[in-house]
Amino acid sequence: MTTSSISQIADISHPIRLNPFQQWKYFTDPRATYHWFCDRYKDLAPLHFQGQDFILLLTPRAVREVFTADPNGYIAFWKDSFAGMNGEGSLWVLEGEKHYRERQLFAPAVHANYFRAYGETIREITHQHIEKWRAGESIRAVDTTLSISLDVIMRLVFGVVDEDLMKEGRTVISGLTRTAHPLIVFYPKLQRSWFPLWRRYTYAKKNLYAWFDRVMTLRRTEDAGGDVLGVLMTARDEGGNLFGDEHIKNELLSVLTAGHVTTAVALAWSLYELARNPHVMKKLRLELENFDDKNDPALLLTLPYLSAVCNETIRLHPILAECARVLTAPMEICGQTAHSGQAFVISIVGIHHNPVIYAEPDQFNPERFIERKYNIFEFLPFGGGHRRCLGSGLAEYTLRIALAEMVKHWDFESAGVDYDIRHDLAMGPKYGVPLRIQRKRNQTEN
Repeated sequence: MTTSSISQIADISHPIRLNPFQQWKYFTDPRATYHWFCDRYKDLAPLHFQGQDFILLLTPRAVREVFTADPNGYIAFWKDSFAGMNGEGSLWVLEGEKHYRERQLFAPAVHANYFRAYGETIREITHQHIEKWRAGESIRAVDTTLSISLDVIMRLVFGVVDEDLMKEGRTVISGLTRTAHPLIVFYPKLQRSWFPLWRRYTYAKKNLYAWFDRVMTLRRTEDAGGDVLGVLMTARDEGGNLFGDEHIKNELLSVLTAGHVTTAVALAWSLYELARNPHVMKKLRLELENFDDKNDPALLLTLPYLSAVCNETIRLHPILAECARVLTAPMEICGQTAHSGQAFVISIVGIHHNPVIYAEPDQFNPERFIERKYNIFEFLPFGGGHRRCLGSGLAEYTLRIALAEMVKHWDFESAGVDYDIRHDLAMGPKYGVPLRIQRKRNQTEN
């Protein structure tokens, strides 16, 4: 039975109350949960838990109405949690004019055009890490991709070039990543000193902020530059004052949280799908065969099949299962009235797996992105509207360059089945994408 034949129009004034097991299932296995909602509702699915009303948006029609509405009609979602995790005043929790001003401040430093000059740096970082591979060994691909993504951020976003400082950064950032448990993300009442998981997180965050202090001290002896940290260190608030160190560190954490794991996970899933689909691998290598290390890495952005492979990966394995907004005034949505205080939760995973939009949605099929152009309400891996991910340009650039280098230089195969789970706010592979490295390739091989 198709989705359209059993869907019904939900009355958003009567939300579904999820029991504790259903709430846990929603957080741990959002793909299966959203399949359940999409099979039963047309555009909207109203929910109530943790004392708040939510409206799940399940179709591009509903998403369009939210993303094209006045952004001043919304405030940040899950504000208490994100303020606790990333600090008051960080981009994730700012609203209205302050949010707009902060985004405008970041925009030049994270625009794709800024990073295109550093494509060779991304390629160099990728080579440094994949040169550690050995034929015949089994690896967790995400270990390599996390290292690549982290080094890219430290070099291009934080401006760190000192090897000792980079080594220390890898340690403290990895420590923080391991402690961001879903419980402290989605249950802000557990962000208390008596809760062991929160104590672990705050200890790791303290170590990270101490590292930020050392980076900033070093940067103050140099030209600030146009990267994110340089922009923050020279920017002034509405009163004309330089930002305080705590604000800068909170924003660096926001950038790190949004860009580090997400890019790494997308890259790891790309390797997983290529290893399990040899015909796709062959076609991608044919496209890359005339592209060697002498070419400008920026040209990779023009390769249609590489782009299709990357897009299909983040469609099938969205890094964020959802994005959200909280209403500050009543709004009409799909013919119904949502009230102030209700949260719109846009189901990225639900839309990306909607069979009406994507035929055989659970199949890896890059050709779909060659045959059709999807609009911003059908394909939304980085969210959308006024809170769309600022780092999407760097993420896509890193993904394409790193993936091309791996595919050109190494043969590998799948070493096991993996699947998506929620690690913290973001999704990721349960087992880290097990791969078996076969051999290093010659440049002339297809």
